[in-house]
Amino acid sequence: MSSDSEIVFLGTGTSEGVPRVSCLAREPQTCKVCPDAILPGSHNRRRNTSLMIRYQSPEGEQKNVVIDVGKFFYHSAIEWFPKVGATTLDAVILTHQHADAVGGLDDLRDWTNNVQRAIPLYLRQADMDHVSKAFYWLVDTSLASPGGVSKLDFKIIDEQPFEVFGLTITPLRVEHGPRTDAFGYRFGDVVYVSDASGIPDSTAALMYDAEIMVMDALRPGHPHGSHFILDEALEQLRRFKPRQALLVDMTHDFDHESTNAELAKLKELEGLDVQLAYDGQRIPVDL
Repeated sequence: MSSDSEIVFLGTGTSEGVPRVSCLAREPQTCKVCPDAILPGSHNRRRNTSLMIRYQSPEGEQKNVVIDVGKFFYHSAIEWFPKVGATTLDAVILTHQHADAVGGLDDLRDWTNNVQRAIPLYLRQADMDHVSKAFYWLVDTSLASPGGVSKLDFKIIDEQPFEVFGLTITPLRVEHGPRTDAFGYRFGDVVYVSDASGIPDSTAALMYDAEIMVMDALRPGHPHGSHFILDEALEQLRRFKPRQALLVDMTHDFDHESTNAELAKLKELEGLDVQLAYDGQRIPVDL
């Protein structure tokens, strides 16, 4: 696999995104992050967490594979696809069935109407059951209204590794609240866990020795039922000791610049290289 590969953060925010409308509309404004998030180039602007993996297949073809297409995927795509030169969307992999992971499935029609015949969609059977109800016209296209719909090639996955255009993807089952779970993924020396509240030991065994680890960190305080908060995410990173760590799925409770300044101290104090990721961030990887 080529060393000329990269990951691109299409989104780094939680389900509601940043900024919050309620913060912008409130008078007087009390939130410092959301007004900043609407400014051009602000790293506080966070759409639903999503990642693009860009690499060359064994045949030498450029591939663009996206993990999760949430409610804000269209807005992420129109900003970042042209900037990174991504003209195709070769496959989509889902982490789970929540709206911030699947809400943009209908928007994939732009590619299948105008660029390519279909898009392979890798998902678990439980998530397929949800998609069959929430996006029934994408599963049974005879029920769709005229005008074209996303043409998806559904591929059911389980906890076994699978290949996407020559890239081996290893599912990482994690807890996502007390009654559900989600998949993270490992590809090469990159570990990606965007939605988690716990990591079973059987999954942890697959997560060590990562060059880059992307970890869920919803907010600085106040424990949450289905996501790691910052302290919990840091404890996981201390457990796995990746060379570099990036946090995602963040609310407006984080200011990008000031938080990263504080996190940078951890590298000096304990050798933990961790920062908040930001929408549009590009990181070279060796796949």
